Amino acid sequence: MKKRFVRILTAVAVVIVALGIIYAIAVAVSAAKLRRVYAELEKAGRPMQSADVIPPEIPDAENAALLYQSAALLLKAQPAPQKSEDQKDKDLLSYLGSLSISLLDGAIEPNELAELERLIGQDAVSQALSIVQQGARRPGCRFEQNYNPLFAHNPSLLDLRGLTRLLDAKTRLEARAGRPANAWELAWVQLKLADALRQDPIIISQLVRMAMIRSSCDTIQAICRSAAPDKQQSQALSELLLPLDDIRPVIHAIDGERLLMGEALFNTPKRQLWGELREYVSENPMPDFFYWFLFHRITFRPSFLADHAAYLRVMHDRCGVIARPYSPNDAKEPELGGHMTNILVPAMYRIKEIYLEDMARIRITLAGLALLQYREAHGVFPPALDALGMKDLVDPFSDQPLHYQAEGEGFLLYSVGKDQKDNGGAAKQPKQKTDYDIVWRFPGGSK
Repeated sequence: MKKRFVRILTAVAVVIVALGIIYAIAVAVSAAKLRRVYAELEKAGRPMQSADVIPPEIPDAENAALLYQSAALLLKAQPAPQKSEDQKDKDLLSYLGSLSISLLDGAIEPNELAELERLIGQDAVSQALSIVQQGARRPGCRFEQNYNPLFAHNPSLLDLRGLTRLLDAKTRLEARAGRPANAWELAWVQLKLADALRQDPIIISQLVRMAMIRSSCDTIQAICRSAAPDKQQSQALSELLLPLDDIRPVIHAIDGERLLMGEALFNTPKRQLWGELREYVSENPMPDFFYWFLFHRITFRPSFLADHAAYLRVMHDRCGVIARPYSPNDAKEPELGGHMTNILVPAMYRIKEIYLEDMARIRITLAGLALLQYREAHGVFPPALDALGMKDLVDPFSDQPLHYQAEGEGFLLYSVGKDQKDNGGAAKQPKQKTDYDIVWRFPGGSK
């Protein structure tokens, strides 16, 4: 009996030792993978520390962000006109934003338009817009925010979108009222505001920036119908548009997301990580035992280290996906593997599509402004874009020249868009997902 017991203990000990060796080997292999990925990142020149992606400090006297925030706070301090008890817009900034959206969509009622015009004429709104204009003249922009790695988020994003919508509405109303000089000054300010988030190293900030750039291009195209800019105004707008055609802020944000969020989570102590992941899965609650099992499966050291390596490699690869020429195949992202990697890696193909759509709008707007100046100088639109003498007027979706044709007193200018099909300049309709182009039809076709 005693010998049998000894044999059992010996067998158990052998199994434990064998499992320990296997575990140690698995940890060593995964750690080696992680070290190789770090070496690849460093060799590629990617930023390696969070301090490398956080924007540098800017003196207060040069920082536009302080004035943008001041303008937003001024409007948020004003109560919105109360229309109903369940009204969502409680402050003047959000209320004006809602009215502005209706104006931009062409769905505003006459009484709402009259109210928008009345509210925009109020002293508080005029003062806020004046503050934004002052901010646009400052050379730098950096928002003071907490770059705590697990909660890196700019609280000013919604405020900036609200100010953009307000500027958009004010610009169009000025053009409608026959004050083109004011309209083009505000269009310039809107473009400056659109670039306020250039240095913010978070992907959501860059998506908001893209939306603001899109609004600015739409505004410029819309007010050209009322009065084309003069040479000086066109040049000032073009000087702001050209630097916006730049992939670097998006790549910087991918690196920022990797360092400020991904790296932080993978290096978070287990007890704190438990709370972070528990909060993440709170939308799909599960019994405590299942969550305990899931958490320990995710954080099992060999697989956790391998997951960390996979995450870093995927984020590094995504910088290449963003930078290379467009292909619809980019939308077919492979299974990433690894629980944390699947949680943390954003849908990069969609970010690329949004960026390229904005790049197309920027190039179309630049070309359209140049066409209007050509007509001013020669009396007619040119037969081809080559006559403008501008470089890089290529469609980012096809890497071919933008489509253009003169149409009597107007022109048609477009990109083929993400489906890479020439749809003859058919503009996108509400809820349409394919078979449309990104279009500027002058003098018609813009809101």
